[in-house]
This record gives sequence, C-alpha cells and structure tokens, in this order.
Amino acid sequence: MKKLLLSFLFLSALVANPVVAESHSNESAAQVDKFETAVRLVGEKKYVEAVAQFKLLANGGLPEAQFNLAILNLNGLGAPKNFKNALYWSWYAYLNKHETAFNQVEKIFPLMTEALRDEVATQITEELLELANDGDQLASLKLGQTYTQLFVAPDFKSAYVWLSIAQAYGLEGVAELLENTTKQLTMEEILQQQDAAAATFEKINN
Repeated sequence: MKKLLLSFLFLSALVANPVVAESHSNESAAQVDKFETAVRLVGEKKYVEAVAQFKLLANGGLPEAQFNLAILNLNGLGAPKNFKNALYWSWYAYLNKHETAFNQVEKIFPLMTEALRDEVATQITEELLELANDGDQLASLKLGQTYTQLFVAPDFKSAYVWLSIAQAYGLEGVAELLENTTKQLTMEEILQQQDAAAATFEKINN
C-alpha cells in the first residue's frame, strides 16, 4: 500500500539507514494504521513505544514491521543495541519476501560471532519446524532457506527434506534452491533424504 510504503521510507530516513522499500498487497487497514502509528512514534522520538508497536506487527508476520524492528535493534533505538535481535527480525523479513532484508542480513553477519549466528538460526528453525509439522506449507520453504543460508555451515540434508516437501506442495521459488541443494549431496545422501521427506510428508498430511 502506498501509505505504508511512504511511512517505511520515512522511518528509514530517520535512522539513517538507506533502504528500498516494497509494498505488499496483503496488509489490512488495521495493520497500516498501526504501522503508521509506530512510524509517528519514531518521528516523535518515542522509540520505546515504537519498538513495542513494531514488535506486535512483527509477531503478526508483517515484513515491513520486522525489517524496521531490526533497524531499531541495530541502531539501539527503543531498546539497547542488539545484533542478535537485529538478525532475527531481518531474517524473518527476508523469509517474508522483503526485498532489501537480505542485504541487511549480510551487513549484520560480520558484527557477530559464528556461534551467535548459529544460535539465531537454531531458534528460527525450531520455530519453523513447529509450524511446518503443524501443516504450515510456507514454513517448509522457509526451513529450506534457513538451513542453506543462515547457518554458518549449511545443513543441506535437512534443507533437502523440507525443500522436497515444499516442492510437493507446489510452492513457488523452490526448484532452483532444491537443485542447488541437491548438488551438495551424494547420491546415497539424496536417497536417504528422499525417504525422510516422504515419511515426514506423510506424517504431516495424514
């Protein structure tokens, strides 16, 4: 939505972190109103209240809110500077198709230890696994992305399982990622993970 886009750009300018925003078509009017309230709070330098508002929207899956919450955490506004939280919310924004979130993820990586990066990746995969096993189809693709891109050492075996499941659901954007993941595995590993994917898929859908 245009109003959401403009508010997003305004917030980005306030925190001196140039970004290119995108507009999503699935925001409700209530989400837009709450987002604009959060941006207004930033403009009034009421950062603590802004973080609280953005966090509510971020927990609801709004990528713009997730991205802006990450910016505030990265800059230490509304909460003490926290690279772990900044990576956490940047990654969710990326998974939810925010166009510039991955650029921010790559900027955060050098600011933290590999152990902390893996800690964030583990937390996110645990959350996504719960959703995927409950039948959330998009969570399967997000797991594949997280296993291959967020961990310091990619877990291609686990990624293959969940990307295979995502492909079975007919999700867009799976084919290339699954192809690249397959190249990292031996034929024996592929056959093993195919069995694992079939068993997991049947468990979820029966």
